[in-house]
Amino acid sequence: MVALASPALALEVSRCRALRLERDELATQAMAAELTLVRQVRERICGPLTRQAEQANANQTPPAAGAGEPATDYRALLHCRQQSEQVLKASHPVLYRNRLGFIYYTLTGASLAIRADALERSLLAEACPAWLRGEPEPASGSPR
Repeated sequence: MVALASPALALEVSRCRALRLERDELATQAMAAELTLVRQVRERICGPLTRQAEQANANQTPPAAGAGEPATDYRALLHCRQQSEQVLKASHPVLYRNRLGFIYYTLTGASLAIRADALERSLLAEACPAWLRGEPEPASGSPR
């Protein structure tokens, strides 16, 4: 009887892994589409501040104002990023909010996120174990 259960378990594990990998890939692509939009809006509104901050090396002491390059004004950058977020929200309708509450403004991102959420429902419907859905394994160390 054990020989019969093992191939069935292997098939279930394989199916669940395939669903999870497909879901993860779709979710990654959806997020990439949204990040592209965010970067475009942010670049339009606060390009120079963003570039200055990106060039700053976190491992080095930022240059003092007047020492070659002006010091990065992180308060201005924070304000600019908040302004970018407001512009994004005002200029783009919410097309989809995924199961985790993340908002999608692009058609591509929304479409991919909808497909990813459908696959998440498939993972649950097929009773895939939590660790095969991409959730952390239980601390009890139960065998897979």
